[in-house]
Amino acid sequence: MGKHILVIEDNQANADMILHILRTAGFEVRHFANGLEGAKDARKDHPRLILMDFNLPDVDGRTLALVLKQQLGDLTAPPIIACTARAGEHEVKMAAKFGCSAMIRKPFSTEELVDLVKRYIGEPIRPE
Repeated sequence: MGKHILVIEDNQANADMILHILRTAGFEVRHFANGLEGAKDARKDHPRLILMDFNLPDVDGRTLALVLKQQLGDLTAPPIIACTARAGEHEVKMAAKFGCSAMIRKPFSTEELVDLVKRYIGEPIRPE
């Protein structure tokens, strides 16, 4: 299993903010703007956690979450957190149906994001 958090987000401003928050908190992070490249990285290096937008330009994020969950081993797959502006009751249920462990609604605070990530993977892995 890799040491990194995989961020799949096509909006560069959102991605930059997420990367800054997570790196400042001490996490190793990789970013991909498109779902297929992010999925390739996930299959290759099996991240600790995947944070992904549902509205991606090249693939439906819900479908990608479901496929990644299956390909990375259902029970042993990293947690997937959906990151979306639409987070009503219906979206939350859909995210769970498609294999997401949680959902965070944009815009979110630094504390919300860091607390959610730590809930699923604990503290950052420190270099030895």
